[in-house]
Amino acid sequence: MMRRFSSSSNLVTIGIILIAIAFIILFFLPSLVSLRLNLLISSLVNQRGSVITDSPEIITLRRIIADSYLLQNTYLFLTGIVLLAVGLFKQTNY
Repeated sequence: MMRRFSSSSNLVTIGIILIAIAFIILFFLPSLVSLRLNLLISSLVNQRGSVITDSPEIITLRRIIADSYLLQNTYLFLTGIVLLAVGLFKQTNY
């Protein structure tokens, strides 16, 4: 009995932590996108010599980077929700 309570409380704790991490990452999302885009632009400058930062390609890359971070964050959030729900509604078999 104590083992089952412990496993369900662990699932709840992990779920809450994952949800909190997802919200923290969402808060820092603009700076993460900017950092990754700056790294990409600097590598392109090293290869080509110059890059126009307002070009449609760079704007598209910014959108792709932001979408990838949002997708990862959504998966993290949904995993936290599933673990939280499983931990809260876990049936005990007697």
